[in-house]
Amino acid sequence: MEVRKSLVVNSTPLETRIALLENGQLCELFLERTMNKSQVGDVYKGRVAKLLPGMQSAFVGIGGAKDGFLYLDDPVAQRLGADLSAEEEGEEAAEDLPPPPPPLPPLKEGEETLVQVVKDPIGSKGPRLSRHLSFPGRFLVFMPGIDHIGISRKITDPEERDRLRELIRSHALPGEGFIVRTAAIGEKDEDLVGDVAFLRQMWQEIQAKAATVPAPGLVWQDLRLLQKVLRDIFREEVSTFWVDDAEAHRQVLAFVEKLHPEWANRVKHFTSDLPIFEAFGIESEIDSARQPKVFLKHGGSIVLNQTEALVSVDVNTGKFVGKKDLEETVYLTNLEAIPEIVRQLRLRNLGGIVVIDFIDMVDPAHRDEVLARLQDELKRDRNHARAGGISEFGLVELTRKRTGPSLERQLTTPCPACNGAGRLQSPETSLLKAYRELVRLGERLRGADVRLTLHPDLAGALHQEAREGLLQLARLLGARVQWIERQDTPRNAVVMDVQMVGTNSASA
Repeated sequence: MEVRKSLVVNSTPLETRIALLENGQLCELFLERTMNKSQVGDVYKGRVAKLLPGMQSAFVGIGGAKDGFLYLDDPVAQRLGADLSAEEEGEEAAEDLPPPPPPLPPLKEGEETLVQVVKDPIGSKGPRLSRHLSFPGRFLVFMPGIDHIGISRKITDPEERDRLRELIRSHALPGEGFIVRTAAIGEKDEDLVGDVAFLRQMWQEIQAKAATVPAPGLVWQDLRLLQKVLRDIFREEVSTFWVDDAEAHRQVLAFVEKLHPEWANRVKHFTSDLPIFEAFGIESEIDSARQPKVFLKHGGSIVLNQTEALVSVDVNTGKFVGKKDLEETVYLTNLEAIPEIVRQLRLRNLGGIVVIDFIDMVDPAHRDEVLARLQDELKRDRNHARAGGISEFGLVELTRKRTGPSLERQLTTPCPACNGAGRLQSPETSLLKAYRELVRLGERLRGADVRLTLHPDLAGALHQEAREGLLQLARLLGARVQWIERQDTPRNAVVMDVQMVGTNSASA
């Protein structure tokens, strides 16, 4: 079945949210908050804070609240993790891994070193770092310090593979490595060579700046979320790109008109009074993605639980009773669950070890078909995922590459009342919900009084930048905002009471 893809952007001064829809259904969600931007891909001049010889690793200060963790003998796979799009790593990886990089000099405590963030902080862990740097371009990924030309596996035409390999090899200098991305298929030689020159020039500028920046300090910052999505996801198969903010729409249109002018008519400016994520049914799907249970069309269900060690997925028949016999009912339920399981893993950004507990099937042919369907469905996933066989207990183990915190971790915080056994909506998520409600009310707020009531703990945890952003919006809309702190207010909610001009108050 042909998959229709579209991108939907909700952009505000405090947050950018980008949804990837497939056949109108939310499959991936990307978040970037002004007060908590991703560091993945950023290059720092760090200072070694502590060596751990027994683990062949070190903690390196890069100027943040937590030191970064660095493997001293980091594998090639980690080097390829510095914000190569997930497409370039798993199904899109080069056909053969590069040879081991040349050994880097040993580090000493207090020494300065150039590092790149390959994973954002998760929970109590600081960012993951690498001394082997890599930089994605439009068509190539540049890896300074290693002689290797790799080709994406999804470039299957032998003649095209040979053309791309020889072209890039002829323009690469000693000590320069490149992986050719899928986006390079059919592109002109001069555009590909231009990408080589652009990435080489960028690396020279990074080296020059690194020589002058004191440690710890930021040397180079990767593209922000909107630009990354344009670079990595806006491809031929994406039919529409909806943007609700005028400035963001201008940026997207300028990017597309420069690189793919024939796609410019796909970029749409959303101007309805209805919030864009509500209009596309995305807001309700985000709320549902925070619940463990997901109902299937014919009455079955799946239950997803994320733990520190793994993600468990349980498949249940629920209200689905089938038409023939128990084996057929179980088989059909398992088959129906597979696309939803993969969609939820993508949407919730769940990675690491995943264990799926399918309902037991007796027929070996049914077991084989369920496994084949799962493996086929995983091909839609931009993140590298690999499934094993079905055990005698009906369990399937798979691994899925982690690309940062899960959706739950991004939107919630550990509950202080139960020592983290449960999770509450985070302070930023609570405030941003109030912000979006003010946006929805818009000009109707002119002259209105807005009272925001919240628990003192929540008020204390709010990032000042988020608080100021909400106040600035209220002033822009002509409303007056009053903050009220009360102990009897829920810890995870901002209660908004709006007194419109000439009307009774309304709560949100």
